Amino acid sequence: MSCQKLSPYHILYVDDEEKALHYFKEIFGDEYTIHTATNAKDGFSVLQQYGPRIGLLLTDQRMPGHTGVELMEHAKKLNPNLVRILVTAYTDYQAAVDAVNSGRCFRYLHKPWDPDELSVVIKHALDYYHAMIERERLLAEKADTVRNMLSADKVSGLGILAEGLNHHLRNALTVVRAFIDLAPMKLMEEIGGAHPRDPSFWLEVQSQAQSQLERIQSLLARLAEASHAKRVNRADQCNLTTVLGEMIDVFSAELGEKNLNVDIEIDPNLPPLMVHGPRFRQMWRLIFMEELTHLSPGDSIQISAMVRKDARGQSQVVMYVRDTGAWEGKDKPVNLFDPFYTRSRKPDDFGVNMMACYVTMHLHGGLAEARHLEPRGLELKLSLPLDPSFEPKKEEDFFNTLVTHEKRWKHREEMVAA
Repeated sequence: MSCQKLSPYHILYVDDEEKALHYFKEIFGDEYTIHTATNAKDGFSVLQQYGPRIGLLLTDQRMPGHTGVELMEHAKKLNPNLVRILVTAYTDYQAAVDAVNSGRCFRYLHKPWDPDELSVVIKHALDYYHAMIERERLLAEKADTVRNMLSADKVSGLGILAEGLNHHLRNALTVVRAFIDLAPMKLMEEIGGAHPRDPSFWLEVQSQAQSQLERIQSLLARLAEASHAKRVNRADQCNLTTVLGEMIDVFSAELGEKNLNVDIEIDPNLPPLMVHGPRFRQMWRLIFMEELTHLSPGDSIQISAMVRKDARGQSQVVMYVRDTGAWEGKDKPVNLFDPFYTRSRKPDDFGVNMMACYVTMHLHGGLAEARHLEPRGLELKLSLPLDPSFEPKKEEDFFNTLVTHEKRWKHREEMVAA
């Protein structure tokens, strides 16, 4: 029965003296997971194979082929957090000092090393590596927390804007619509029932005015629908492939008319998604409408989805929509979700559809992002937590964790320095 190791991270010891490697494994093999190599090339292969699971590299300086310092330089590029210790003979003293001073080496040990001293050094080194990994994880989590805060602020601001516009404009639009609808009849009454000289003019003006009124009212309705900044009930089980198939059926005529090719690549192991069914389907309808509006004949759309882990280790489905459209460079992707930003190629088109998509993802606990592709095209990234009960960590909780960890990290640095 194997005993519990003192650290989840592995140790790699590289030395051309096989007796030294054997002796090291005999002493520390029960406490740590140890890998060995007799030259720098083989040692680097082990580092590539195990990646960040190896937290400590001990290496001799003088070996056939590359030296220990050269191995540490390559190892640092592969994993900057890897703790590197140079084991040297007294004749290599200057090389060891130079390695420490240049930051390539955590510290150095003289041969022959003392087992008790080395035991303390190994523990400090792996504690230090754990602190670095934890700090990196917290920094990544900080970025996610800040993004969630910004997303929540944006949704809240859009909600206030939408409610204000609806309150102030809807009543006014009702009066304007009534006037436009009654205008032709009242005109006939004013001229005593005689027909106007150019009746088509009045009919065309009325039709255009009615069309613009409907557009404004639709805009307000979309704003109102998207502005309810409360978490939705993710109680509906949806198969993403099925939902996308429905969208292609709905827009088949428009896609064919523009000769737009849609390629769908969904991970076959993707589980069903727990979502708010109507809002999730509406989001995809709006995405297809956006693509149909802005793509040119012959362009293509690629939709893909897979499960990924975020910075916290939380499983999420990441959905990509990539197109080959000729998006203008001055149309910044971050503005794609702003409701009143006008595109340079479509100056009469507003971004309410994409704003609604942004809000839908936020209300599902997810995030919508956009970026330009090279040489042309746009990528829309939709990240959705698989767990419907998942709540993003509140910023207060995160910063308390960060402060606590910083104290532990500084304490470990002080211990190492001592």
